[in-house]
Amino acid sequence: MSDSGGGMVIIMSRSICAMMMVGCLVLFAQGCSKTIEGTSGSKTTAEAKPALPAPLTLPGEERVRDNVAVAKAEPSSDVRRMQEMEQEAAATAGSGLQDAFFTFDSWAITNDAKKSLGTDAQWLKANGARALTIEGHCDERGTQAYNLVLGEKRAKAVRNYLVDLGVEAKRLSVASFGKDRPFCREQNEDCYQKNRRGHLVVKVK
Repeated sequence: MSDSGGGMVIIMSRSICAMMMVGCLVLFAQGCSKTIEGTSGSKTTAEAKPALPAPLTLPGEERVRDNVAVAKAEPSSDVRRMQEMEQEAAATAGSGLQDAFFTFDSWAITNDAKKSLGTDAQWLKANGARALTIEGHCDERGTQAYNLVLGEKRAKAVRNYLVDLGVEAKRLSVASFGKDRPFCREQNEDCYQKNRRGHLVVKVK
């Protein structure tokens, strides 16, 4: 082969190599563009895992962990009532209200009871937002049914007297406990006298 022919072969070989390199660069560039497409844009969003729904918590339950739900610890009605009675006893003691006491088997308002209820009426007028429950109580003698009726008569007698003194009737409710809630448990006249009463209780709600 002559020098000129050898030169042509060399030039052609260089051209072929250059074309192959360009081809490789094009293929490399396409590969790169596919990689970028896979990590951005809508395609990435389509491949993302769907979010799990929030754990369901039913009424009366509370969730302590994602997969653990337990029943709520709510105070029973008895516990709530006990708490309310404690609050009423504290409010009543703080008010200074006085009870009305009765003679045996009677619901007539005595002179001593009138003095106490007169002071109570003044407190009620000065505290117009407060309401009372008037409880009727009896000593242990007699049947339960009889004493429930007698206790109601005593409570109503106290309410009526306070209304006569100008207290609004809607602020006064009555209840009878008969002989079921004695203030004193001894069996003598002094103790019986303490249990024959109209007991005034300040409501807390």
